[in-house]
Amino acid sequence: MNERLQIVADRLAGAAMCFLATVDNGKPRVRPFQHQFALDNKLWFGTGKSKAVCRQLQANPWVEICAVGPDAAWLRVSGQVIFADDRAIKERILAGQELIRSRYNSAAHPDLAVFYLEHGTYALDGFPGIPPRTGKF
Repeated sequence: MNERLQIVADRLAGAAMCFLATVDNGKPRVRPFQHQFALDNKLWFGTGKSKAVCRQLQANPWVEICAVGPDAAWLRVSGQVIFADDRAIKERILAGQELIRSRYNSAAHPDLAVFYLEHGTYALDGFPGIPPRTGKF
């Protein structure tokens, strides 16, 4: 994993929750979301195919994600999502997330969708003492 993606992945992993912004009929929609993990230079996420967020991502795959860490530094990540029908990724998500596993039960569940971001941009900033950083990953 490249150094910049490691910074982003570590910040997302250290935040209890991140917020994912999509566009729906030309209007912004923001919801709490959970980053799953970084693998092969990609940030992985999961959702349900039947959810509005999935339809919004399919219609307009450009997103911005924001997370705030325990040190009050915030991270913004922007990029284009790519859906993948990857059983191994689904199994890894289910193995690590009891709540998701209780809902979908199996990587073969027809409603479970996974997607990733790669080649995005990020901005890390915070209160005094946290040097701002921006870049591409």
